[in-house]
Amino acid sequence: MEWTDEFIASGQHELTAMVNDWKYDYGADDRACIAMLLWMVLKLNPEAEIDPALF
Repeated sequence: MEWTDEFIASGQHELTAMVNDWKYDYGADDRACIAMLLWMVLKLNPEAEIDPALF
């Protein structure tokens, strides 16, 4: 898998749409969305080093 500009742009578009859906459906704010995204990263990669201050 190559990280092309098209791949990155598509991923950004999909991620933005997903976060906007969370905000609309659940009334989530940016902080809650960030926490959910970081939780997903940890579920996919439990060894990831994430600064707890980001939560």
